[in-house]
Amino acid sequence: MQKTSPQRPLSALVVDNDKLSVKVLSSILTEKSYAITCAYGGLEALRILSDTSFDLVFLDLIMPRVGGDRICRYITQSPRHAHTRVFIVSGAALEGRQKIAELKPFACIAKAPYDIMRKNILSALEALNNEPQENMLLFAEGVHVRSVVEELLFSQRHFESILSSMTEAVFELDTCGVITYVNDSARLLLDRQEWELIGRDFSGEFSEDHAAGINEALGRIMHTAHSRTADLNVRMRERELFLSFRNVVRDGEIIGATVVVNDITEKKLLDQERCLRERLTGVIEMASAAAHELNQPLTVISGHAQLLLRQCAGNETLERRARIIYDQIDRLGRLTRQFSGIATYKTKDFGDNMKIIDIERSSRPGGT
Repeated sequence: MQKTSPQRPLSALVVDNDKLSVKVLSSILTEKSYAITCAYGGLEALRILSDTSFDLVFLDLIMPRVGGDRICRYITQSPRHAHTRVFIVSGAALEGRQKIAELKPFACIAKAPYDIMRKNILSALEALNNEPQENMLLFAEGVHVRSVVEELLFSQRHFESILSSMTEAVFELDTCGVITYVNDSARLLLDRQEWELIGRDFSGEFSEDHAAGINEALGRIMHTAHSRTADLNVRMRERELFLSFRNVVRDGEIIGATVVVNDITEKKLLDQERCLRERLTGVIEMASAAAHELNQPLTVISGHAQLLLRQCAGNETLERRARIIYDQIDRLGRLTRQFSGIATYKTKDFGDNMKIIDIERSSRPGGT
């Protein structure tokens, strides 16, 4: 008779910065023989999830530094956690249900007195055996909407929309330099999804040479309880970036840092072009001044060349040489007059990817 191996217990991660809430949730899940792992805050949860996957994750929504919304997105976007069911357990379940639904958790459970919350959690667990649901399940028996919580959540969404719409890339780091938040511009800059960046070392996204400078800048601002900033220029994939670091101090304690990244590639190219134009303009002005100075001696030489031509009449050899001298002086005179008329500059190809000033076009009215 073939023996059947015992089915392993389902694993569950419980995440909340409130230790009492973690204890209450764990005790309810233990009744159902789940294998429980506890995380007391979003940062700890990220460290655990980077190495381990779970069948179920119970998340508080509002936590300091890394909220449940970021962890939920991390789980739902990461292929590693494709089979994980997420339960949002929040005191703002009703007030924030629209935003929570956008995170696409399996269910949202309102925090309530123990007996009611236990009933709601058990109902949510029973729903796991039902047909798959497209929409989030809401378990909020015994809870009522509070206007003050709605106002606070609205304010939070307002600031999040501002950060999301910024053209500058914004990163939020913990005290160890680990990424805890990125806006849309930051994701585009690094060409990564949010779940690929959250929980990673910020300096690790750059080359070793730049990583050392980034760690040094972070070290300078992380060792004081006063507000400090640091700036750094780095190069990434042919792009010139300007990084501005600022530590985040709360109640006299450093809780992390923000990094604002500006792509200054276009600005640098424009500055280089402006410098080149200024240099060329200086050369043109100097050439124009030299042309004015050359006009007088060239006029004198041209006059003597004409006299020489007349005196050499009948001597074919001398006349030919005098004609060559006169023609070259006349050509030089035309060039100096063109230099004098240059107001801007136009270029032409000179071979081997080189360009030189096109004197003829540059001396025409309007440079055409």
